[in-house]
Amino acid sequence: MGTERAIYIVMAAKNGKVEYWAAAVHQSQATQAVRRQIAPGWRLILTQHRLRPRLAEELGMRANSVRQLPSNFTAA
Repeated sequence: MGTERAIYIVMAAKNGKVEYWAAAVHQSQATQAVRRQIAPGWRLILTQHRLRPRLAEELGMRANSVRQLPSNFTAA
């Protein structure tokens, strides 16, 4: 990403299942951007974590993109 913006991590939870999503948008738009990508009924929480540049590159993250993170991702 050319202008090195933060990529925000959003946690999605439903019925005991948790997924993590990366949103390369303005912080105030991160949860809404993820909401447009998933089925209704998920609870979304903007975490304090940011996606590391290396993983962002591996996922092909670009400005204004949203991606589900691999199932082995841990937001620690």
